[in-house]
Amino acid sequence: MENDQRLTPLPHTSAEIQAAPSDYSPGYSAFYDEDFEGKRSIKQYINVVYKRLPIILALALVATAAVALYMYRQPSVYLASTELVIEPPKPKVTDKESININFGYDVNYTNTQLQLLQSPDLMKRVVVRLGLYRDPDALGSEGRGLLAGVSTIFSGDKTTSAAKDNTLAVVTDVSEQGAGAPGVVLTPEEEARAERFAATLSGNLTVEPVERTNLVNISVKSENPMLAARVADALAEQFKKEDAERQTAGARQAYEDLKKSIETLTDDIRNDEAKLIQAMREGNLPLQEKGMELNASRLQSLSETWLKAMDGRRQIEARYNAALQASARGEGMNIPDLYDNKVFQDTMRLNTERKAKLQDQIRDIEKQIKEAEAERAELLVKYTPEYFKVKQVEERIGSLNATKQQTEKEVTGIIERDQKKIERDAVNGALVGLRSQLGAAQRQEAQALAAYQQEAARANVEGQVMTTLTNTKREIETKRNLLDTYIQRQKEQELAITSDVPNNIQISSKAMTPTSPIGPKRERNIIIALFLSLAAGVGLAFLLDYLDDSVKSSDDIGRHLGLPTLALIPHYLTGEKHNQALAAIAPNGNGNAAGTALITLQERHSPMAEAYRHLRTSLLFSSAGKPPQTILVTSSQPAEGKTTTAINTAITLAQADAEVVVIDCDLRRPRIHNYFGMDNSQGLTNYLSGERNTDNLIKSYPGLPKLKVITSGPIPPNPAELLSSNEMRNLLQFLRGRFKHVVIDSPPAISFTDAAILATIVDGVVLVAMANKSSLHLMRRFKQRLATLGARIYGVVLNGIKSGSMEYEYYGAGYYDYYSRSDVDSTPVLEEVETTVKAADR
Repeated sequence: MENDQRLTPLPHTSAEIQAAPSDYSPGYSAFYDEDFEGKRSIKQYINVVYKRLPIILALALVATAAVALYMYRQPSVYLASTELVIEPPKPKVTDKESININFGYDVNYTNTQLQLLQSPDLMKRVVVRLGLYRDPDALGSEGRGLLAGVSTIFSGDKTTSAAKDNTLAVVTDVSEQGAGAPGVVLTPEEEARAERFAATLSGNLTVEPVERTNLVNISVKSENPMLAARVADALAEQFKKEDAERQTAGARQAYEDLKKSIETLTDDIRNDEAKLIQAMREGNLPLQEKGMELNASRLQSLSETWLKAMDGRRQIEARYNAALQASARGEGMNIPDLYDNKVFQDTMRLNTERKAKLQDQIRDIEKQIKEAEAERAELLVKYTPEYFKVKQVEERIGSLNATKQQTEKEVTGIIERDQKKIERDAVNGALVGLRSQLGAAQRQEAQALAAYQQEAARANVEGQVMTTLTNTKREIETKRNLLDTYIQRQKEQELAITSDVPNNIQISSKAMTPTSPIGPKRERNIIIALFLSLAAGVGLAFLLDYLDDSVKSSDDIGRHLGLPTLALIPHYLTGEKHNQALAAIAPNGNGNAAGTALITLQERHSPMAEAYRHLRTSLLFSSAGKPPQTILVTSSQPAEGKTTTAINTAITLAQADAEVVVIDCDLRRPRIHNYFGMDNSQGLTNYLSGERNTDNLIKSYPGLPKLKVITSGPIPPNPAELLSSNEMRNLLQFLRGRFKHVVIDSPPAISFTDAAILATIVDGVVLVAMANKSSLHLMRRFKQRLATLGARIYGVVLNGIKSGSMEYEYYGAGYYDYYSRSDVDSTPVLEEVETTVKAADR
């Protein structure tokens, strides 16, 4: 195979490539039952529980032990009951409606009383009545909260007996002093403590009516039996007292409301009278009818002044508008007020004076011209026209003529332009004068209108004040009448309050101090905790299994991806366990082989090598008619074993006496050259970049002559562009003609597009997954992407099958047990025979 070291010229155009006909469709579809995806067998459910059985047992053990410890740390609970008689309220004999009242059982009244007995506010008043708020440990472990209760599991309750003694002392002292009476002021700390104790006691309170009677049992549970009896009795007494206050609360509230209303009305009447007097003083109202007539006369005079000013303003405004219209028509000189304008007269006079002055200048210039012409005539008599004095005279004559012409132009301008400007300025001046007169007239009119409006407003205010004063007098009179009515009703409520106090609630039996506890139910609670913790552990196991998106078995691949599992690669054993396993199946084998990349060469009797040979068989029969020739090995994520799978697949195919070449197309992180111990300075990227020196492109591996290796070469800046080029297609076409199998290693499919590009130019794809690591979601996405591109997927290789799983039995312990050599087995191993023969030859 010496000629395999050099490439023959490759075709460079697509027309020169003659692809071999394919015996199978480029698409691929495997058996996939949608109904099977969401279903699980009983065995699978058992596997989920079995897989996490240590967690379930640990959770059940810890929870049950904690509950048991907690229950046996809890103090005993005692129950004391007080019996109360609650009858419907009896009407007074003096009431007129008493003859129509039904004295039977009132359900609503009884239910209301029962709810009031269980009120937290009532219990808080009982706590204050007994003085329990003074001691933080008055209730023992009952009032210390959940965290304090849990802490007693480990620390014990050292203050229970002392708390009980203190509680009894506090209760006795407060009862003797009559605590709980109105006026007791609590500090914020005592207030919070009283509320906490009230909530605890309310939770231990039970109110139960006796059927077909008016009796009600009030039961209180507590760790202190004496405290339970005292709280039950105090609650009944406090309720009886408050019920009597409630029945008279309506009359008391009505009396207080009437008292407040009387005080409010008295203050309102006093304030209204003071406001009435103050308003009469501030309003300065006339004391007789003629005063109002004087105000009306003054208002009429101001109205006439305003109308006169408005008429004058209208006349000036008409003259101003007429002047504007005349100016717009070009008839400004016909404005009557034009010639009365002093500015116009002064401008006309100045213009006439200027024109006369310019005419005098013209006559003076003409005189100078004549004198110069006479002087020139005299000089011409003596001299020729070229004489310099003659030329000076002629120049002066020309300058005087120019000055004359300029002056005549100015005169013409005064006559033509300045006259129009003077007329325009005169018209503008006349308009300005009229506008000034119009402004003065408008101001005068505004002043007259303001004076009239002020007087009119004053008159309106006086009318409103008179109306307000009349209404105020009526309100004061109405309030006085209402005050008399309230005073009469207040006297009636005083009589109602002083009537007899109701006695429909009585204490029939006081509580006795209990001698035996009623709880807690320790054994029952421990058993319940055991079953609940087991159920919680099973639920947690299924929750973790549901949240785990990784591939766990070949069933997951078939259920979620609809792809076959080509091979199950067991987890690589390391350390002492690995050496023992190798010694069992190959006593003379190399037990120190590093890694798994070349395991099919270095450890041929290992379960992993056998698994890769199973993969070889699955690939050879993966397509009908002929085995696949170009195979792409990739994975959805990094570190899932695709490079190891590609190398060992190529090795097993070469061991089957087939010409195989493995190509490292992972141009981002190439590693095949490291595993084979080859130099990577020349490789695939050199050829794809245009270099045609292919001497070092295909390399041989000394340990396996049938296997050839094409390393990646230097890492390029554009891997995807190189892999999608025509040179890559031409290379694969050439290799198809030279080798029976071409195995290609590529980068992870989800992170880079290289795998998708290569999948379109190979016969099929082998997807590598790592058990308990690879994401089914990412694998499903990659499968959909390849289906869109029309690529074919042969199946999935599941790596990392560990001991303890059901899949491991396929190649794991059963393989070691089957191939382990017993002591009575005398059949030699082929390697041993060959070694013996070679030694004999030497």
